[in-house]
Amino acid sequence: MAYLSLYRKYRSQDFETIVGQKHIVQTIKNALQSDRLAHAYIFSGPRGTGKTSLARILAKALNCAEGPTTKPCLKCPQCLKIKNGTAVDVIEIDAASNRGIDEMRQLREQVNFMPVEGRYKIYIIDEVHMLTTEAFNALLKTLEEPPAQTLFVLATTEIQKIPATIRSRCQRLDFKRITAPEIAAHLQEVCRQENVTIDAQTANYIARQADGGMRDALSLLDQLLSFKAGSAFVLDDILALLGTTVNAALVSLLGKILRRELEAALELTGRLVADGKDLRQVCKDILDNLRNLLLLILKAEQALDLSAEDIAALRQIADGVSAAEVRRLLLTFARAEADMRWNPHTRLVFELAVMELCSAAVPSAPGAGETRATGRAEGSRDSGAASVRPVPSAVSAGSAVAAGRAEPPKTGEAAAKMTVGQAATSPPQIDCGQSPGLAEIKQSWPIFLNKLKLSRPALVILLCEGSLKSYVNGVLTLRFKESYGLHKKKLLESNSKTEIERLLRETYGAEIKLAVALEAFNAAPEPEIGLTTEQILETLPGTVIPA
Repeated sequence: MAYLSLYRKYRSQDFETIVGQKHIVQTIKNALQSDRLAHAYIFSGPRGTGKTSLARILAKALNCAEGPTTKPCLKCPQCLKIKNGTAVDVIEIDAASNRGIDEMRQLREQVNFMPVEGRYKIYIIDEVHMLTTEAFNALLKTLEEPPAQTLFVLATTEIQKIPATIRSRCQRLDFKRITAPEIAAHLQEVCRQENVTIDAQTANYIARQADGGMRDALSLLDQLLSFKAGSAFVLDDILALLGTTVNAALVSLLGKILRRELEAALELTGRLVADGKDLRQVCKDILDNLRNLLLLILKAEQALDLSAEDIAALRQIADGVSAAEVRRLLLTFARAEADMRWNPHTRLVFELAVMELCSAAVPSAPGAGETRATGRAEGSRDSGAASVRPVPSAVSAGSAVAAGRAEPPKTGEAAAKMTVGQAATSPPQIDCGQSPGLAEIKQSWPIFLNKLKLSRPALVILLCEGSLKSYVNGVLTLRFKESYGLHKKKLLESNSKTEIERLLRETYGAEIKLAVALEAFNAAPEPEIGLTTEQILETLPGTVIPA
């Protein structure tokens, strides 16, 4: 006999074996007992949560030799045929491949025939949201007034795509994601029946990777059992199978980044690469840990689905870390993970993210004492304000972005040129407890532009065409030539202005609003900071067209 995958072999066969959906099981059982079963149901919820399995169990309950009953015998011909998928009165339709009006017209003709063997004819339409509008319209009248011995179960993962006219004619039951402890307990029971053993840590890890879907969890377990010979499996086995990293190493890497230990963080990254780890998967795992760390800082531990050991490890690095700082890490690693999808140099993308986080300014925390001690300057203790030295994000030598301009110099003044790399030699001191002045903003402008380049490189080009005019009452004014009206329009667009102000707040630790002024210059000033052709090509994709 051909091998049967675990998720098919251990598919729930009665109401008692459905995992994690007690509210729906109770609803169906009560309807059966009180003879109040609806003519049509919509089972909606994430994949792998038991929608089709429960539909088949409902078919057994209705057509069982001892039924209708809440406890089908699982031994009569009807129960066995439904289990094997050979019952002529239980029709399963995949709406993804039978989505047209012709298929629904055929169904509408067949539905008028009485059941052949059982009491009821049950139509299970999976992924029903894939039907066309015309197919839904053809199904509408049948759903409204079906024959007495017919029941419809519509299963979907995207309830919002089902027309309201269909939803209003059905009883809707929402399946929820199965919790990790419930999945882990079921996995260990399956392993017991398969005569293999996995420890609780391994079962919990598989459960978290399944993201609430039992089918995904059983598929991962199936892969694990085929991964190596033997009957005992530990956490290292599933980590090797998936190319993921033990959580302790990820927490250690996060700790080094939060403490600004760049050399140690890069060394640990190198070890992960040497061990054959997929850095994109590492990035995803780091995002999971950052989400858990943020919940821990926000005192939302009830939402954590972790072991006591993992929570204790996160607590060790959570001390003194603000929610704003964790959010900054989340955004940076999320951007890096997205970049890895199209950039073949995944290690470079990952290391640049680590460099940026280890060298960027620490965002100001809302409460006293939340600012990290590593970001304090010793000279600020007497004044009571913590001074933080922002350092430009580390970039490769060939990818420096030209910084923005200061005010146009007076006639005869030499133009001062500054690149991101040069700014690192003399970083300014910014007091996170006070609003920065124009001088500090000018000196840290390369840092801001380097951050903006990662999300909106086109805005960097626009900003470098203007100059910093003034900073008064929290409003930073940029000056452009009178003919640069398009620049002003683009910079003040809602999404552009929001992104610029967000990065200004992240860079300078203060709320800074953006304003743009158009002025007439008597003579074109020599730009203090400009962009070469090479730098423009590194910021925006393109080629040079010969004259």
